[in-house]
Amino acid sequence: MIDAGTYGGINWTDLSTPNVSDSVHFYRDLFGWSIDTNKTPMGDYYVGKVGEFEAAGMMEQDTESQGTSAMWTTFVFVEDIDAAVAKVTGAGGQIFTPPFEIPNGAKVAVVADPTGAMFAVIAGGERPSGAYLSAEHGRVCWFELMTRDAMAAESFYSAVFDWKPVTEPTATGTEYTVFKLADEDVAGMIEMPAEVPAEVPAHWTPYFAVDDCAAAERRAVDLGGMVLMPTTQIEIGRFAVIADPTGAKFELMDGVTT
Repeated sequence: MIDAGTYGGINWTDLSTPNVSDSVHFYRDLFGWSIDTNKTPMGDYYVGKVGEFEAAGMMEQDTESQGTSAMWTTFVFVEDIDAAVAKVTGAGGQIFTPPFEIPNGAKVAVVADPTGAMFAVIAGGERPSGAYLSAEHGRVCWFELMTRDAMAAESFYSAVFDWKPVTEPTATGTEYTVFKLADEDVAGMIEMPAEVPAEVPAHWTPYFAVDDCAAAERRAVDLGGMVLMPTTQIEIGRFAVIADPTGAKFELMDGVTT
């Protein structure tokens, strides 16, 4: 597994939501998280924990983001935020939020790849260590990019993070790409299916490990979520695509080994 403090390693995800109170209750009850509340100049920041491990963050949308869709953001670790931003623009990406400092002393920039998928780069602060991804119930086990231009995305992430794409056919006949860094799996990528509405942009999605995907799907519905794709068996386990009560998309997965 990639160490969270490796350049190009994914080491965090957080939710921007128009109703953080409802979101906190939904994910706490779905995954059994304990919740830490951190007071920051930007507002309260809620961290969902599995045991002592910090699994993910949640925060109310700022005033500039109000009216936009709730969404999970994927964070990629870099050594130098300004150098990373320069690489992003040099490879054809866009900068949505220039580098800014967060309360732990780290710096973050919100960017997008040339296909329109938004994510964040993060540097500084206390250097993360250990693997972020895990098969433990309630923790993030995978990240996936859905895009309409896989070739452009491959070129971009290879140039910015030195990710190496490995593409293979699946049992359904579609192709799936795994990005690797130093021979370790980092994230996945799939072409947007034709049935996805044109207004849906390219996007990154976190997968959360669960002990039983079908049971977690039912629980998500009971808590006010919506099933976008019901529990489906694939080679490595079962997954389901869910929208939380504020509309943020995420996925559930069981059978993961890490």
